[in-house]
Amino acid sequence: MERMEGKEVTSAINVDMNRRGFLKGAALSALGIAGMGALAGCGQAKSANSSSSDDSSKAAEEFKADETREADIVVVGAGAAGMMAAHVAAQGGAKVVILEKGADYSAPNGMYVSGPFAVGTDVLQNKEGGTTLTVDDAFYHVMEYSHWTPNPALLRRCLEESKNAVAELEGIGYTFKETNFRFETPFVGEKGGFHLITIPSDERVKLWESSVEADGIDIQFDTEFVSLVVDDKGKVTGANCTKSKKNITYNCKAVIMCAGGYLGNRDLQERFLHTRKLNVARGGDSICTGDTILAAEAAGAALDKTFGYCPCEYGGTNSLASRPAKQDKFDQNTAFKFGLYGCLLVDAEGKRFINEGLLCDYPMSYGSEQIILNAPWYAVVDQAYVDAMKTQGLYEYTTAKGATSENWFIGNYFKDRVLENLDSDIEEGIKEGWCYKANTLKELGEFFGLTDLEETVAQYNKYCDAGVDAEFGTNPWYLSKVATPPFYVTQNEPSAWSTFGGVRTDDNCNVLKAEDNTPMPGLYAAGTDSGSLYYSPYYDVPGFCYGLCIDSGYISATEALEYIKKA
Repeated sequence: MERMEGKEVTSAINVDMNRRGFLKGAALSALGIAGMGALAGCGQAKSANSSSSDDSSKAAEEFKADETREADIVVVGAGAAGMMAAHVAAQGGAKVVILEKGADYSAPNGMYVSGPFAVGTDVLQNKEGGTTLTVDDAFYHVMEYSHWTPNPALLRRCLEESKNAVAELEGIGYTFKETNFRFETPFVGEKGGFHLITIPSDERVKLWESSVEADGIDIQFDTEFVSLVVDDKGKVTGANCTKSKKNITYNCKAVIMCAGGYLGNRDLQERFLHTRKLNVARGGDSICTGDTILAAEAAGAALDKTFGYCPCEYGGTNSLASRPAKQDKFDQNTAFKFGLYGCLLVDAEGKRFINEGLLCDYPMSYGSEQIILNAPWYAVVDQAYVDAMKTQGLYEYTTAKGATSENWFIGNYFKDRVLENLDSDIEEGIKEGWCYKANTLKELGEFFGLTDLEETVAQYNKYCDAGVDAEFGTNPWYLSKVATPPFYVTQNEPSAWSTFGGVRTDDNCNVLKAEDNTPMPGLYAAGTDSGSLYYSPYYDVPGFCYGLCIDSGYISATEALEYIKKA
């Protein structure tokens, strides 16, 4: 990053032609693109890889400001958590500045999400029949699901405040409809909890533009956060950033970090998730590169122990693909559906590694953990399966094998979703190098180096014939024999809407010190920058990621306001 000379800020601490041969050339030719940033959930990346906390600390020590500005509260990031935090803080009378790396309001994920999970809202109270959902219902479910791993006091407080966070969104013009999600979830019918946002993304942007203006918030786009300013007593007193090649220090009383995690940083993916294969559900390049997490760590903050991701539920991706699976309403290569539809899945050795049906039934929770641990994973099908998907589709194919609305909750989602373009999509995948077609399983396995594929298929076909998966218990309607040549294999990589894991916080969203777990005065974290909110695998409650983002944004602003009154 370019630095400009100027006034130095003191006390700043920061922060044979088989597939492997084929891909070697492809990877080298794509290196210039791949090196520009990991793929996008939060916007367009300017830097794909922040390096380490040591580099962040060095950057802070060397930071020299060309300009110094004043604020009460600096919010880093204009996503769901950041916008909520800024709004609540400004409503409370604070002079608020938002530092956003993206070019405009459309950069962060928060403008595109389906909606939050919340308890006790007017939306739930006013729905037909009302609601029986309580904070206790949601709290004990997620804590038991997560084996009491996240911060229990913080989780309970988020659920208690969720009605207030939704009310704040309603106050600026958001409208909601309580509805069931397409996945089987613990809260449906008389309980509910998922709040579908009923206004399109472009209108949400306009609402926030009006709100920011009315609140008197100073939002700085195209601005990269660099480091925290910490005084000799360990109190956070400012934020360093760069904009248009100018180094700027904001002196302030509190900083709220809401920069959206580290999806756009392959180095941090490797450090926290032990993979470099996690792509971005929205496509493109991500601006979420973990800058706030690294800066806080360099300043002495503790990191929490849980790291994970919010998976894309629409199928696999691959860095070589021109049309990876995003959302079904967008153009995508439908051959990636093989990685999601419950057919035979194998790891890099050609061995099964999962109950394949879980990935179809619960792609964001139970099915998601093994695919990132085994990335890339491979879907294997035969010609009979391909023909069925392009003429019948998954719904007709699966219900003919015994799936019903009673035992296959997600089934209705696949009605009329026939993969009519599958032949051309497969050909595209073959040309791009992530799909292969062969007349024998031996040749199929050799292309991707799947040494145990033939043995695996032989055993899997026995399960199919018996109608019972004696290894992993996959439901019989998903068991699809691989017997009719030619055979097909797709190489799949996972993608995400965001990452989870970051700094440790208390129930006030106050960041804690690594040294003794006491609060760092003046520093707060909300949304996916907080390591104390989430669990891996992701919760089985639709809207919980976004819900926790707005809830923690609300809490962090409330607490920061109380703190600056005493500062």
